[in-house]
Amino acid sequence: MSTSMLSEQQVLPAEPRSAQVARRLVRRMLEEAGAPHLAEATELAVSELVTNAVVHAGGDVHLKVRCDPRLVRVEVGDASTHRPVPRSWTTTSGTGRGLHLLTDYVDAWDVEIHPGVGKTVWFEIGESTATSGHGEGAPSDHGLVGVLDVELLEVPLLMHRAWQEHATGLLREHLLLRLETDPRALDDHAAASDALSLLHEQLPLPRLFHEDDVLMSEAVEPGVTESRLVLQVPAASVPHFAVLASTLGSALAAARAGHLLAPPTQPEIERMRDWLCGEVLGQAQGATPNPWRSTGMDLAGPSRSPLLGRASVARLVGSATVLVADERLDVVGVHAEVAGFLGYDDPALLVGRRVLAIVPHRFHQAHVAGTTMHGANGRDVLLGRVVEVPVLRADGAEVPARFEISAQRLESGERVFVARFDLPDPVA
Repeated sequence: MSTSMLSEQQVLPAEPRSAQVARRLVRRMLEEAGAPHLAEATELAVSELVTNAVVHAGGDVHLKVRCDPRLVRVEVGDASTHRPVPRSWTTTSGTGRGLHLLTDYVDAWDVEIHPGVGKTVWFEIGESTATSGHGEGAPSDHGLVGVLDVELLEVPLLMHRAWQEHATGLLREHLLLRLETDPRALDDHAAASDALSLLHEQLPLPRLFHEDDVLMSEAVEPGVTESRLVLQVPAASVPHFAVLASTLGSALAAARAGHLLAPPTQPEIERMRDWLCGEVLGQAQGATPNPWRSTGMDLAGPSRSPLLGRASVARLVGSATVLVADERLDVVGVHAEVAGFLGYDDPALLVGRRVLAIVPHRFHQAHVAGTTMHGANGRDVLLGRVVEVPVLRADGAEVPARFEISAQRLESGERVFVARFDLPDPVA
């Protein structure tokens, strides 16, 4: 950079307002340096980096800015040694796009890891001669001697991917809810984010299919499960998995109470979270690995749905050959002809069970992941179109079925999913 550059640095507290302080600082410095044309992109990029440092690292944020009329360089340091990576969330996700935005608006950027201390993310805008490393290369260095090898068996990769996206948004909303009243909010969030990042960095994430035919043919077992993975957890990060489980539990309770915009997730996703965290905590105490029991996903609802017995559901069932499920994907109503097609002589034998009861096992992950993604960000690959898929009858046999799924609101405001079946003509 020019020898007549301006230079300034500040230590910012781990507070949401620090992003605004950083924006004001870079705008003032660029105006003084005669480079106001660089201000808009610089403000946008520094805001993302400071916000991410506050939300994911906890602790003070170290900001350093240097600029002249042609170039600005910004460095943001925090206490986390996790190397940030662009997360391939869906386009409707409310989070996870910070590094994609950084790549779009800056001319060069990279990450410098300081073992045992933290990291610095820097970027340059203007006549930069630096080369972007884009945060690739060496893995995160936690500066710790002890590392626990956690053996994970039968890992549900597709469900883990959906959970990562949902959990990241849920934790962020929950942090904002707690910030004003809970002095531990930032510490808990940083610990939970550390555990979540360790999983994200080390567990393979299968891509999510947007094309309907590819989704139905490829997102099936065994291709979405990894038989064995070894997760390396630094000793200091082991307790963070307990914080992750408890913080997400509190966040889900807040979501169910209507205090968050993010919706609650599926019971199977909660069970997977408890399994992942439990494997880390248990093996740290010498326990042997326990595989994820995908075949053990509850086919009965974990608790009675409040929509069971509703007159509005009965009217839906009485008007067409439909199966009706609540947002948790518990069956709350089914037409007698649909129940018979599925092998249930009495519709009451199906009502109250999970929709998974009629989904062949090889599609279970796709079903749970898909409904989780729909709840988290509105991804609706299969809504509003006629699909032909195999369904599972009461006797365990599979039969082809043709139906259209739509999301509807009851008179009382609750949302339900309605599958309208195109049933085959009865055999004479």
